[in-house]
Amino acid sequence: MRSSAVVQAPAGFVWDFLHVYANDLEWRSGLEKMAQTPPGPVRDGARVEETLRVLGRVVESVVEVADVREGHSFAWRVVGGATAEGSRAVTAVGEQACRVDIVKRVTLTGSDRLLRPVIAAVITRTERGDLRRVKHLLERSWQSR
Repeated sequence: MRSSAVVQAPAGFVWDFLHVYANDLEWRSGLEKMAQTPPGPVRDGARVEETLRVLGRVVESVVEVADVREGHSFAWRVVGGATAEGSRAVTAVGEQACRVDIVKRVTLTGSDRLLRPVIAAVITRTERGDLRRVKHLLERSWQSR
């Protein structure tokens, strides 16, 4: 799943928000709990424990951050829990705007593979809604500063 949005705020401002996992509680639907070690901005090797409610299930995962390119992007992968990986990137498209790209790859196992079309549709809808939410949140925050 890939989704992108142009945010009417400077790339640095958007990056400052998106590279702190604790902020995910403000915009990711279904996210119930988030704890990053060490806390603060992501860095290579940081670990995040998250509890997410998806399709009526509670999914607990441990995520590891890698390939942090300060001011631009980072990758993540689940090292405990579901099989998933992805990335976030912020790219300037002008002085007062940037593009946010979010990538998520989920590998289904067991009987969940039979539900692939349903799960894919739910994840896609959720991710797009999350991106709309964070875009609105960041633009509103930038305009009201």
